[in-house]
Amino acid sequence: MNPKIAILLHEGFSISTLENLNESQINLLYEKVKKSKKETKEPKEAVTKTVTSTTYTPDEAKGKTLKNATVNADGTITSTSEGEVTEKALSKKQQQFFGIVRGMQKGDIPKKGKAGKTAKDMDPEDVKDFASTKHKNLPTKKTDKKETKEDSKKSVKKLEENILRLLENDLPPHTTKGELLKTIKLFKR
Repeated sequence: MNPKIAILLHEGFSISTLENLNESQINLLYEKVKKSKKETKEPKEAVTKTVTSTTYTPDEAKGKTLKNATVNADGTITSTSEGEVTEKALSKKQQQFFGIVRGMQKGDIPKKGKAGKTAKDMDPEDVKDFASTKHKNLPTKKTDKKETKEDSKKSVKKLEENILRLLENDLPPHTTKGELLKTIKLFKR
């Protein structure tokens, strides 16, 4: 195995990402990682470097502004971009989970279950950063959608209005509950 690839894997890059890069891209990435290690001290929050590689046919590439683009032997065009993701726990539950994972990595807790798999797969420094996130101002549990009572009331009101409009305009007065539910399902599509 190429020693540069081994170092990039150790730095947290996935094998699937590195497989999509050509030799010059791997060399460039290796040099940038090497240079950034010399220039920066460890950040307080984990920073994951991401490299996105997208391949386009010549027709798909027309009219697009592509950065770091290379033309492949088969005529396709590959565009590569880099980015950083700052990592920290988003909830108290997530921070506690990574506290358990950290304990597993240190050997204080036996590795099993989802936390055990995470302990094996993640870099200890990243886990440490997640686990050391302060609890202050974190929600107990991360929610994907924040819906207030007011939003909920508006949603119910809109639903009621739609059902009433459906009843008034499209259904006869003697409609059964089953027929109503069937119509609502059809109406939803």
